[in-house]
Amino acid sequence: MTRLVHAELVKLRTTRTARALLVLAAVGTAALIAVVLLLAGRPGQPALGEDALRQLVLVPAQPLTLAALILGILGMAGELRYGTATPTFLVTPHRGRVVVAKLAAAGLTGLAMALASSAAVLAVGLPWLRAKGIEVAVADPGVAARIAGLAVAVALFAVAGTGLAALLRNQVAALVVGLLWWSQGVERVLAGLLQQPGLERWLPLGAASALTRPGDGSLPMWAGALVFAAYGLVLALLGARLVAHRDLT
Repeated sequence: MTRLVHAELVKLRTTRTARALLVLAAVGTAALIAVVLLLAGRPGQPALGEDALRQLVLVPAQPLTLAALILGILGMAGELRYGTATPTFLVTPHRGRVVVAKLAAAGLTGLAMALASSAAVLAVGLPWLRAKGIEVAVADPGVAARIAGLAVAVALFAVAGTGLAALLRNQVAALVVGLLWWSQGVERVLAGLLQQPGLERWLPLGAASALTRPGDGSLPMWAGALVFAAYGLVLALLGARLVAHRDLT
């Protein structure tokens, strides 16, 4: 199994999309943080405070989760679309193991993206805040918790994207459904139809928000992680089962 995961990581590492997303996770985050810091305190923008670093580490959450979702979808659906999954399944006839390896590789790559982003936040944010006379502690438990929560969220979005692509098989359909879901359109409609107060925080994106927007009326971080992971696991299991029993053509 370890060899399969390594093989899938090599595939991702050698694709331009994955490399571009990893670079953008670091460079894009650095640019985004610089813009936020430049605008801080100006009319209509909040000033920098003692909790500035806690806020900064979650600034790239939205683009990161979207990038991870797309990475997961393309990593799975791309192979099915272009037929490169066929030799993979010939070498490893147990398709379920291949899908599990893809899920693991996507999750690990998402984790790497989140850590690269957080490193960029610290590299830009720490000296900037200290130059402004704002004392920040790298060892702040709140900062560490938010970095960990963001890393878990991004990894799970990559896993969810892989599971969604395995379930739908069609790359375009998976991207459309994934983007509609990520934009919260699906969950808002569902919550509106059911009219159940508090339902949204138990839906996938609501649970994920406990990791990317903690304390914003969401579940506790640990509960959000468990709920979102459960959704991702169900999606992954359904996708793996369908890939294992359907023809590739």
